Amino acid sequence: MPDEIRELGKIKLVQIQPAGMIVEVPTGYFYDVTRRVEVDQLSITSFGIEADLPGGEHVLDIHHINHPGKAYKDDLISIGFTAHYAAMRARYGDHMQDGTAGENIIIEAEREIWLEDLGQQVGFENAETGQRTLLDIIQIAAPCSEFSHFVAKSQHQPLPADELKTTLQFLNHGRRGFLLALAEGQESATVRAGDRVFAVFKSVE
Repeated sequence: MPDEIRELGKIKLVQIQPAGMIVEVPTGYFYDVTRRVEVDQLSITSFGIEADLPGGEHVLDIHHINHPGKAYKDDLISIGFTAHYAAMRARYGDHMQDGTAGENIIIEAEREIWLEDLGQQVGFENAETGQRTLLDIIQIAAPCSEFSHFVAKSQHQPLPADELKTTLQFLNHGRRGFLLALAEGQESATVRAGDRVFAVFKSVE
């Protein structure tokens, strides 16, 4: 049986984190949403995400395996969906604009997308060349305390434990995004707004 392909939507925007969005300040740690940079296109490689900034500088995403400030073991690529941001805005306010969680790729979606909707791989189809690139699903992007305080507009006033727990639970299970990696045997590729996105459900022999 052939693999099943299910449409997920089209890319709305792509962005990169030249440095991490959690910064240390005298009072602790602060989620700095301004440290993400929207770009024209991203390069997806086996080492992670790369991009040219609007000024022409070529940079590595903070999660790229060769980034000097990398704080994670794996080289991961992150995606999010507009429907999840709509849910965040409805609950927490208009500051939750698409992309504020820092995912590399934001996909237009009419409904919320969960792990079971993604199959085993996510594919991107270049709108200009038709090239298809497959990425393996690694895991959900679990929300952190710093991002949760940003969401709840409480960066200068720590949330009570029960409210923090409720916020973390709301952002969990993929609403905060998903982590992917370039599938084995796939060549490096570029993605940009307008590219088609689809889920691949592997056939069972």
